Amino acid sequence: MAIYYFTISLTAGLGYALTEHKKSRQIAAIYPAVSLLLLVFVTSCRYAIGFDYFSYRNMYEMVNGWSFGDILRIYSGEPLFFLTCRVIGMTGCPYQAFLLIVNVFLLTVAVHFVCRYSKIPWLSIYLYITLQFLAYNMNLIRQSIATAFFLLAWPCLKNRKILPYTMLILIGGLFHNSLLFLYPLYFLLPLKQSKKSLLFLAALTAIAYIFFDPLFELLGPLLPTKYANYQGGFFWQANGFCYVLFPALYCLLIFVFRSRIGDSMLRSVCLNSAIYHFIISLFITKHFILERFAIYPFVFSLIGIPEIISSYQKKRPGSKSVLTYHRVLFLFLILGGAYFIFAASCGFHHVYPYVGLWDKSMSSPN
Repeated sequence: MAIYYFTISLTAGLGYALTEHKKSRQIAAIYPAVSLLLLVFVTSCRYAIGFDYFSYRNMYEMVNGWSFGDILRIYSGEPLFFLTCRVIGMTGCPYQAFLLIVNVFLLTVAVHFVCRYSKIPWLSIYLYITLQFLAYNMNLIRQSIATAFFLLAWPCLKNRKILPYTMLILIGGLFHNSLLFLYPLYFLLPLKQSKKSLLFLAALTAIAYIFFDPLFELLGPLLPTKYANYQGGFFWQANGFCYVLFPALYCLLIFVFRSRIGDSMLRSVCLNSAIYHFIISLFITKHFILERFAIYPFVFSLIGIPEIISSYQKKRPGSKSVLTYHRVLFLFLILGGAYFIFAASCGFHHVYPYVGLWDKSMSSPN
């Protein structure tokens, strides 16, 4: 676990030291590069952690013996990941080098996203680690690639450019089809919520929660085969309600602080994404496979939380609030840290404790 605590401490401490209090651009520019290199090191030098570590290794080695036609025929619904494996495999790269290439892509997209759209980039990188996006990358590689395309689609969603948004979602969906189910977020996230709409959403959620299984049986024939086949399998088990506590707290905090998000479009996106993240997380108490859909709306926490905190850097006229920039910052730092400790204690994504390539070599016989 030491490597995780070191990474969290270094990225947060270095970010605060280099970017707070109007540091020079040259000094501030060092931080994203250092963070990127450190996160790539952590994710690429792991060994045998992440539930799907060996599954992906087997996939990578298997498709290297196939033709492009074989891949398109066998994985016609999600071909891009396997085609990527084949192309990288043609260079002779071993699996560990493949992980390095994938992680460079995933983390470059993430660091670019927070540096471009977050008011406090160092805090966003802290949240990227503590809110389990990094752990997600080390387990569910295909869906993490799809999530990266969702991040790339953010400016299209924000600026209401549906064609490029659709293209990016389609490309990401060809790595992992789960992203295609979240296409309607283009229309749902910018909506302004009222008391009536929130009550309607709550009622709809309650009905869907109560009648989820019969509804799934009804819709099953319309779903891709792999999703329909989850019913009754290992991934159809339920998680406990303790896994809903953090999404509920996060949703409550975004609701309470929503007025601190100045841009109305972003305010709606952050509030709606927090609500949808909570709703999807609630449904994992039915079947934990549904957790994979929660990752997409949750990515907006990386820009929503810094937006709230940065609003306290300038005092509003006539405001006598006891909340200050550093107090609110500390609140969300505690929130992220507490969630990391909870996730680590529960062994989220089987990436805790960390096992590196050096551990493998040390345990190998002479």
